[in-house]
Amino acid sequence: MSWQVTRRQFLGCVAALGAFAALPATAQAVDWRDLLPNYLGSARRNIVTVNGRRALLSSRPYPGTYVRDAVFWGPLALEDPALGYECYSWFEENQLPSGQIPTAIPLAPEEAPLLVPQDDEGTLLFLIASDWLARHGYPVQAARLEAAWAWVRAHVTDHHYVSKAGPFRYWADTVSPDRDDVIAHNQGLYCLALRALANLELGGVTQADIRAAQERYRQSYLPDHGYIPLGRTSNFALAQDISAIFPEFLSRYLYDEPILTDAMLHNHIERLLGNASVYRYRDDGRLAGVKVISGAQGEFLPPDWFFAPSLNVPGRYQNGGYWPLYTLVALALAYQVAPSERYMSIVAILVENELATDGQSKEVLWLGPGEIGLYQPEHVNYTWNALIPRALHWSGLAA
Repeated sequence: MSWQVTRRQFLGCVAALGAFAALPATAQAVDWRDLLPNYLGSARRNIVTVNGRRALLSSRPYPGTYVRDAVFWGPLALEDPALGYECYSWFEENQLPSGQIPTAIPLAPEEAPLLVPQDDEGTLLFLIASDWLARHGYPVQAARLEAAWAWVRAHVTDHHYVSKAGPFRYWADTVSPDRDDVIAHNQGLYCLALRALANLELGGVTQADIRAAQERYRQSYLPDHGYIPLGRTSNFALAQDISAIFPEFLSRYLYDEPILTDAMLHNHIERLLGNASVYRYRDDGRLAGVKVISGAQGEFLPPDWFFAPSLNVPGRYQNGGYWPLYTLVALALAYQVAPSERYMSIVAILVENELATDGQSKEVLWLGPGEIGLYQPEHVNYTWNALIPRALHWSGLAA
């Protein structure tokens, strides 16, 4: 999530707390498919009513409502555009004069000074959500979308979406590139934002613009290594990021439009399964998770590459922690392009690990030496994890 000022204070506190819970040594005997409704239930429990209006929280510990969870991931996963439009209205009404969509909207007066927008991803997601809502018959305001597009366009050079150096640039908000860079995840979202604007006939976006941005996204793939790295020119230029292919799921799910080739997807996930998987070295050697972000060979990265280094010691948080959303959606993509019992068995293990004991979805599980399977007990029941069963059903994995 992207909290910025509150986030900065919160991250420091979390880093000092340590972990208080762990996954069980052996998951309970249960069919993993029967656990999937827990993801949806978590999202529904995060719906709140404020001054007679519904809003959607990312999870209960955090202030405000966040654009990625409330406007898009939650309503899309719940197949509830009516909820999506109510949540969308909070952000539409609070658009900044620059055209940027705030990362988060305070739901109480005391939260206002704690939420400072800085990421790039939120405005891109707002544009994509606008098209999704318009296709469901909800009105969107052209002037606001044109302003959001102007803000996005200011980041674009030669059809690349360029993010400034430093943290809070996308969902992995503690990642802190040492120079301006093209983050693959954001480039993929930029392709989708262009598609959305073209569908809405706004911004003067042409099919040539879309094709050029898509080609830049494909060009991020390294054919000699078989993966799409996190960045292009910064210290993260060769870092592995399992979420680099996440926008491809959205493109195929929303528009039935592949951008990356099937081979690119297959190679990306196979590489990370091969060098970024972590297994329990006690008990049964069961798969514990896949590092969400790692070095080119699957190694942990230096903590000082991240904002809040004490939170990102090797194996914790975004420095090689296991984030269920991004790994399971990647596995859904892999299964969709190359159905395999192996992928199904990996998904089964990971879902059972996470949910079989308490039915609570987790934000992140630790994968560092001596800490495999630990997690913060307050970091549970996240709205965005509701996308997991949606992706698994779409791919045929959970049919």
